[in-house]
Amino acid sequence: MRKAADPEYATLKAFLSFYTDRYFNLESLSPDKRPIACLEMLEKMGIATAARGLRQAINDCVERSFHFDHKEVERLDSELRARGIVTLSELRRRYSKAYAKIKKRACIKSDTEYYLIRNVLDDPTEKSADERALLEKMAFEYEGI
Repeated sequence: MRKAADPEYATLKAFLSFYTDRYFNLESLSPDKRPIACLEMLEKMGIATAARGLRQAINDCVERSFHFDHKEVERLDSELRARGIVTLSELRRRYSKAYAKIKKRACIKSDTEYYLIRNVLDDPTEKSADERALLEKMAFEYEGI
């Protein structure tokens, strides 16, 4: 089977490996049931199948991370950037349903939402000028400044 030449796939796989090593209890899983092993089995079935599985795993990681406090996300993002891996904040921006809802209504309703927006704003990953302006406006309004 041909390996994925897609740099996005490699980036997401690196994130999944880092995230699961840190936040999953992998010792309780047999080696063939660990997330990266499962993904590699999907790769043998076809890269399209593996890419779908990887996107779902990333979505699961993003959703599971919403209990992280602001400082934990900052620390994790810093470690990921240092290793050249896409940050959690960037993945939240790309894949989070919660982030999409906040952007759609253009209003922050809670501290949790505020810190999600702050983490995305503070992440150096490029955002469009319109997206950055919207996020800054929402944060500014929520801060009551």
